[in-house]
Amino acid sequence: MAANLLLALVVGAGSFSADLGTRLNVRWPGEEGARLSWFQTRAALNFEPLRSNRVESRIGVELRADGFPALASAIEPGTAGEVEPVQVLLDEAFVRLFDLAPGLNLGLGRQQVHWGAADAVNPTNLLCAPDYTDPLTWDARRPAWLAHAEYTPLPQFGVELAWRPVFEPALTNTSGWFPASGFLPTEEQLRLGLARQFIEQGAPEDSAMAWAARYRVTIGEDLELPGRTLADGSWGGRLKSRLGPVDFSLSALRGYDFLPAVTPVTVVRPESLSLDFTLVERFPRATFIGGDLAADLFGAGAWVEAALTAYDDSLPDDRVDVILGADYTLAGVYANLQYLHGRFPLALARAEAETPGDYLLGAIERKFLDERVLLRLGGVVEVTDGSWGLLPLARWMPFSGVEVELGGLVFAGTEDDAFTPVADCDEAFLGLRYRF
Repeated sequence: MAANLLLALVVGAGSFSADLGTRLNVRWPGEEGARLSWFQTRAALNFEPLRSNRVESRIGVELRADGFPALASAIEPGTAGEVEPVQVLLDEAFVRLFDLAPGLNLGLGRQQVHWGAADAVNPTNLLCAPDYTDPLTWDARRPAWLAHAEYTPLPQFGVELAWRPVFEPALTNTSGWFPASGFLPTEEQLRLGLARQFIEQGAPEDSAMAWAARYRVTIGEDLELPGRTLADGSWGGRLKSRLGPVDFSLSALRGYDFLPAVTPVTVVRPESLSLDFTLVERFPRATFIGGDLAADLFGAGAWVEAALTAYDDSLPDDRVDVILGADYTLAGVYANLQYLHGRFPLALARAEAETPGDYLLGAIERKFLDERVLLRLGGVVEVTDGSWGLLPLARWMPFSGVEVELGGLVFAGTEDDAFTPVADCDEAFLGLRYRF
């Protein structure tokens, strides 16, 4: 079925493009020695059956092949999907109509709509869900089902309106790369906590441990997605304008966080000697109000972007995320520096509510040999406690459309900061990419 669909798309496509990439990560030697932490091949195939001055359409499919078999049993024969795990994801699938009225465009379907002026981290980019499945790509987004209208009555002024009928959460499954433990307590931890309660009530330590050992412990999750009524949809708009060298916009959106707010609930029943732990997970409804400003002054770029998140429920605290930065190229050397007050993407990938932090993000890069070789050093520092991360990269482009990458990922985190989950994930990677 999938093969027939792809064949039909290729035959019927007016134009076709592809982005093929594979990457292998090797984690630094630990107690068990060096090991492969990531081996995945992705192919993004885009077809455009219609394209004219008035109509544009696109259908995209992404294939993700995990290099590690997911065989569940050595006794029962595994299926091809277990031995060679492959995901097929629908990317963009839309029709966009231009100039329905002068300056009025309308897009319907699954599409990417980007809001925000900052680099990599965009607090106002809230229409499309984040995709945290690749540990080296922090700004990836999945397309969303949208009705998106854009009206530009004047070259210096425009209005966008969007309605998203269906909520889709962020993708956080990193195919085993990201540490998955620690979200739920273990049975031993719950029994120890129960024993401490008995001790606080005056019980001797030995007796408290014995009583706690008699309890039956259950651990579970209670996850609930937003509903499917029209009232549960997300909607918003954006005003954008340009004044001289400055572009700016204001946006508002009524929607949901892409990651759940979590509430641990523990119920102890002495009469039945049972302890039930439930992690209640809800995607909080909120109103998002944001704005951004970007300018190109004397060859230097500068930007600031901010968003206020006001939750309907009082359980999550309202928050403000702000990022500001600048970039400049001097003598062929490109430099980028940003300050972020908010939630860092790796912290978001933990699927937990994180308190905002203060970060400095920067990068410096230089191209050589007719721009066929790029050397880049990226980094981030958590200003409060000094934890940091480095991402060195060397990219070679031997032919048009072909890229070979060699890089690394090194993080140092302290307890309870954003980089704690990846403090032991130092690694090197080799990648190959081909676009045509």
